[in-house]
Amino acid sequence: MSNSMNVLITGGLGFIGSALTNRLCREHQVTVLTRSVKGRARLRFPERVRVREGTVEDVTAADCAGMDLVVHCASTVDNYNILTDPYLDVRTNCAGTIALLEACKEHKPKFLFVSTFFVYGNAPKLPVDEQSPCEPLGLYPATKLCAEQFCKIYGRLHSFPVNICRLTNVYGPGEAFDNTKKGAFNYLIRKAQLGEPINVYRGGDFFRDYVYIDDAVEALVTVAERAPAGELYLAGSGEPVMFKDLMECLHRLTGRKSPIGSIDPPQFHQVVGIRNFSANISKIKTLGWTPKVGYEEGIRRTLASYGS
Repeated sequence: MSNSMNVLITGGLGFIGSALTNRLCREHQVTVLTRSVKGRARLRFPERVRVREGTVEDVTAADCAGMDLVVHCASTVDNYNILTDPYLDVRTNCAGTIALLEACKEHKPKFLFVSTFFVYGNAPKLPVDEQSPCEPLGLYPATKLCAEQFCKIYGRLHSFPVNICRLTNVYGPGEAFDNTKKGAFNYLIRKAQLGEPINVYRGGDFFRDYVYIDDAVEALVTVAERAPAGELYLAGSGEPVMFKDLMECLHRLTGRKSPIGSIDPPQFHQVVGIRNFSANISKIKTLGWTPKVGYEEGIRRTLASYGS
C-alpha cells in the first residue's frame, strides 16, 4: 500500500482496530466507524483520523463510496453474550457484516475481514491451519464463521476482492486490563504487576498461541497489501506456550510473586472454551510476514505501557 488510499476501518477505536488505525493513518486517509467514541484516547494521531459514530448495521453505500480498502474489525468479543443478549452477536457479526458487504458491492473496494481462531473450537489435530475443520463452541465464533462465509459469497457474487485473516490470542498495550471476559491475558499481566493473587484454570496446564498486537497489525497490513483475492489466512506467533510458563515469565519480569491458584473452569467455560491451541502460520509467511515479538518481549512491553 505504497500509494495513499482511502481506508474505512469498522471498529477502529477497539483494541485491534485502533492499533491498525494508528499504523495506517500515517500514510493513508483513514475513516473509522465506531459504535462508541470512548476509545478515542487510543488514537496517537487523532487529527489524521476521521471518526464517524454509528453501528455497522446501519452503514450505507455512501459510507463506502470512494474507499479503496475496507477493514472490518467491528465485532462482539466474547462468548458471554449468549447468557445475556444472544441476538447481539447475530446483529453485530452477521447482520452487521451483511450490511457492510451490501454497502461495498457497488463500489467494490478491497475488503478484509478480521476473524478469530475461536472458529476452530477444540481441533482434533494440532497445529491447525487454514484447511482445518471448524467446529465453533459458542455463539460468538459461530457468528464469526457465518460472517466469513458471507464475505466469500459477496466477493464471488459481486466480483470484488475479499480476504479473511483469522487472528489467534492478541495481547499488548491498548487492551483493557480490567475485564476477564476480554483481554484476559492483559488482565493477568496487570494483576501480576500489582502483585495480586491470580487464579488460573487448571493451574495453567494448557497451551495457547499468543500474538503481540504489533505483529497482528502487520499481519493484517500484509494481507491487505499482498494477498490474492479470495484467500484466507491464519496469523499467530506459530509458537504455542504453556500458560503456566507465561505465569513464570510474569514473576520473573515483575519481580513480584503473585500467588497463583488453580481453579476448575465454570461449567459454561467448559462448554464454550478452547483448551489447547496452536497455529500453523506457513501460509501467511509466504506473503512475507513473520511475527517479530516473542511472548517475553511482548509481556515486557505491555508491563511498560501500564506504568508502575
